[in-house]
Amino acid sequence: MFFKEKGFYISLACGVIAIAAFAAICLNMRDGEDSSPMAEASNTPAPTSVATPETEEVLNGSAKTELKETKTPKPTEKTVKTQSESVRNKLEFDQEAGLLWPVNGDVLMEYSADKVVYFKTLAEYRTNPALIIEAKEGTDVKASADGVVESVTTSEETGRTVTVSIGDNFTVTYGQLKDVAVGKGDSVSEGQVIGKIAKPTKYYSEEGSNLYFQVKEKNQTVNPMLLLK
Repeated sequence: MFFKEKGFYISLACGVIAIAAFAAICLNMRDGEDSSPMAEASNTPAPTSVATPETEEVLNGSAKTELKETKTPKPTEKTVKTQSESVRNKLEFDQEAGLLWPVNGDVLMEYSADKVVYFKTLAEYRTNPALIIEAKEGTDVKASADGVVESVTTSEETGRTVTVSIGDNFTVTYGQLKDVAVGKGDSVSEGQVIGKIAKPTKYYSEEGSNLYFQVKEKNQTVNPMLLLK
């Protein structure tokens, strides 16, 4: 009887242990299923943006477009001409104040519109519509008055030549130049260097290097000596 009761308790204990073990196994499996999504979520890398040739092209295109839009447009020839005319219209030439000597030198040939003078190089007499001022090659030539450059040209007689409008229908022309530092439409100030004395052209080879200096009022030549101060 005793052994039967003892065997019963032993079997009961084994059954309890077996049930407990089964329950523990079920709980572990459930915990594993619950934690698996969390682990996957925590291990999932955050999405990153990858630069592709297409995206780079779009970005570069945007940058280029922005630069193109902010770039300052170059002034057109029409704009420059309009600005020059505006400045020219505001110019006033004070005849009493006169003109600054463009170079320091002796007068080789005086202005002569009414009578002829002798041109040594040409070996002939003719009128002289300008003042021929002696100056060494390379000498700076200064603007005689404030103005706007009307033209920069080249001729056989006067070489590189700059004509400046100084207001009130007066223009001043400087010939026999090189290294001209101004262009058409530029504003110049009295005393500003506009170029240098060049070698004389074949028309003035005997006279030597010089500045061809001519003044006009309403397209009529004027004696520069009457205005130089």
